[in-house]
Amino acid sequence: MAGLTTTTAAIAAVALLLRLVYNWLMPKPIPGLPHNQDSARRISGDVPYFAEYDKAARFRTRFFYDLVAKHKSAVVQVLLPFSKPLVIVADYRESRDLMAKRSKELSRGYMNNVAWQGFLSEHFIAMEDAHPSFKKSRFLTKDLMTNSFLHSVSAPASHVAISDFIRLWKRKAALAQGLPFETVEDLEGLTYDIMMTAVFGVGYEESTTTKYSKLLEDAGNDVVVPSGSSAQVAKFPSPETPALVTALHVLNVSITAVFGSVFPKLSVFIENLKPKARQALKLKKDAVQAQIDAAVKRAAKGGSSEHKSAVDYVVSREKTAAVEEGREPKYDGMQLNDMLWGYIAGGQDSTHSTLCFTVKYLGAHQEAQQKLRSALRSAYNGPYAQKREPTIEEILRTQVPYLDAFIEETLRLCSPAGAITKETVRDINVLGHIIPKGTTLMFLLTGPTFVQPGVPVDDAKRSETSQKASSEGVGDWSHSDFPAEDFRPERWLQVESEAVKFNNNAGPFMSFSSGPRGCWGKRLAYLELRMIVTLLVWNLEFLKLPAELEDPGLTEGLFTKPKSSMIKLRVISDTE
Repeated sequence: MAGLTTTTAAIAAVALLLRLVYNWLMPKPIPGLPHNQDSARRISGDVPYFAEYDKAARFRTRFFYDLVAKHKSAVVQVLLPFSKPLVIVADYRESRDLMAKRSKELSRGYMNNVAWQGFLSEHFIAMEDAHPSFKKSRFLTKDLMTNSFLHSVSAPASHVAISDFIRLWKRKAALAQGLPFETVEDLEGLTYDIMMTAVFGVGYEESTTTKYSKLLEDAGNDVVVPSGSSAQVAKFPSPETPALVTALHVLNVSITAVFGSVFPKLSVFIENLKPKARQALKLKKDAVQAQIDAAVKRAAKGGSSEHKSAVDYVVSREKTAAVEEGREPKYDGMQLNDMLWGYIAGGQDSTHSTLCFTVKYLGAHQEAQQKLRSALRSAYNGPYAQKREPTIEEILRTQVPYLDAFIEETLRLCSPAGAITKETVRDINVLGHIIPKGTTLMFLLTGPTFVQPGVPVDDAKRSETSQKASSEGVGDWSHSDFPAEDFRPERWLQVESEAVKFNNNAGPFMSFSSGPRGCWGKRLAYLELRMIVTLLVWNLEFLKLPAELEDPGLTEGLFTKPKSSMIKLRVISDTE
């Protein structure tokens, strides 16, 4: 009997222990915050829903939109296994208020820091403001977003690449003879040429556009038209993908995997064990270091003090810092390497994403394209009368409101990044809900209030700073004169003293995030986009595609891109 009692007690103890472990593993919803009740009753939380969306080939971010709509709340929580809830904020005014006006209540957070530290540990994107190396990393890149650098280095680099690219597309238009063709690879080559020339200088290597143009010359008129297709498409030989672009793709896949993991540190460890990731990191390190070494040699030779590339500026900054700190310059460390790679990576994929959507919209919205071309010809009436395209200097000094509105509208509807995460550094109030310290907030940069109606919010629940900002444009595009889902550049224009002006505060827009840690490369992105769109529309007409070729499909990763970016071109003659 005693033995039976002991056994029973042992079983009861084990059962109790298992129950305690089970309860410990169960999701712990934040009290009062809307969530899926069924997910709170299983260890896996909302993960089964993610699996359903994956199976149906639907974006996971779409789950967040649907969760907001389901619970009719602009703030909801996603329950994840073995971790705290993820809080979704789907309201433009609240998101901007938290990131810009209440930024001291937030940090970049554990998820951001772990994900980036695994691949760019010495770049400020992987650091909190209080990190010992944060100020130094910012100092090294201080020059790269100034007007001096953007106008004297980035703009000329962009112009050279764009001019070569337009010649390529004119050649393709002639070969295609009115047939549509795919552009995703072409535009990736353009952004690569722009970034590499700006970072490493003219003559770093033969541009991908130049190489591709030679490939087309060798191919002659051998353009393939698939047989049996009701909508004929011109198919050209594929350009060679630069090794650094391949490395960038590999590392972006790894970083995306970390952001989607419940165990980010373990995910970083696993990703860095993969041969492709290891090869990509080595290639990136060696290629960038070779250019740093070359810049150091140029600086040692003396001569002209004018810097011709980002690497020259960064090397000069490191030399200045070393003198001030009484030490030898450290040119072979990872800090300079990561800063330059971050510049390339940040500009390459985000700009490529936006350009792919831009050319799609130019063809899909014929009236908007014609308005844009008319606006450009009016703004640059001298060059138009002289039958030439505007120069770099003319583009840099001329404001074209409709051009800015067209670019802004493209970015609004097709934000390269769908969301951004932060972490609370104290208990905070978000629309009447108390969010505990250490909680990850995910701010949606598209979706409700941006491109679709948001959930109505009682203004009394907003913070004082948010209430004061209520007059700064509309808080939800569905409350404006134009439907939120429509492509209407006019929503960004206003008339002041009988002049049409671009108003970037007209309504919800956060494609570059917001606040002190918003997108560092925002000024570079706008510069590139203004130059590229201006010269493309000046030289080429984007014709309407057949309906069966309009592919709305997207690919979700670190940046969102269209699966297809097909265009149909007509070259604009000098007599038009």
